[in-house]
Amino acid sequence: PFMAHGYEELVTPLHMLMLYNAVANNGKMMKPYLVNSINEMGTVVKSFHPQVLVDKICSDETLSKLKACLLEVVESKHGTAHSIKSDLYQFAGKTGTAVTALDNRGYNKSNKIYQSSFIGYFPEDKPQYTIAVVIQNTSESKLAYGGLVSGPVFKEVADRIYAAKFSNDPSYVLQNRVDSNTYITFGLKPDLNKIVNIFDYGSVDSATAGTWRTFSLQRKQAELNTAYNVSAAPKKVPDVTGLGLKDAVYLLENMGLKVVASGRGKVIHQSLVQDADFIRGQAINIQLN
Repeated sequence: PFMAHGYEELVTPLHMLMLYNAVANNGKMMKPYLVNSINEMGTVVKSFHPQVLVDKICSDETLSKLKACLLEVVESKHGTAHSIKSDLYQFAGKTGTAVTALDNRGYNKSNKIYQSSFIGYFPEDKPQYTIAVVIQNTSESKLAYGGLVSGPVFKEVADRIYAAKFSNDPSYVLQNRVDSNTYITFGLKPDLNKIVNIFDYGSVDSATAGTWRTFSLQRKQAELNTAYNVSAAPKKVPDVTGLGLKDAVYLLENMGLKVVASGRGKVIHQSLVQDADFIRGQAINIQLN
């Protein structure tokens, strides 16, 4: 927490973004706002303009040292974000990795999860954009560090913005890289086919019956197959971590389980472990985040 205007507040990604933005803005901290104006029937009812909160957050000497440190995080071969360094332009920032307790159950090995972040600005010499990426991992995540989890997201967004802004300069044209990672999830066949059609992926459906599918995507090629035969009343609990609420409820309830859900987002914890035996009508608690 920190003190602001005489009371204590929690530091949020927005506060951190304001600070990095002030560094990029030569020490001048601005008040964030989302809307430029409110219009009614073509007439401007109210306008919003940039407001300065702090003229100078620190001395020029301190600011210069801070900028150099943030640049080295990316440019130095020992920097925690060196793996996302761009050959087209320079950006500066800082990685962050924090341990948090899963659902307030403590910090033991089975419950703790990591929150990964990368906050930075670009182009480094004449900053125009500041981006904060904060990702809360699951307890099963293989990667935890900010430079490996949030850094690549920052770079992908920054690359696209930079390419669009400098599209008239051939030297800034980005390479069309194909993601070689394999993405696996579950879902209803119509929903998965909609994703495939929107993104124009090649796809093969190996199943002949049912509506529930596994979904494996690699190099823009998708493969669908049977995941669980929900109509056959299976006796083993499926793994629903990573699924959205609709898909998790569909799968679990069609197997005969009673779902009690809390939170928003995707499932990060389930009270009945994968492949455990269960009795029809038994309750299963799922936590989303």
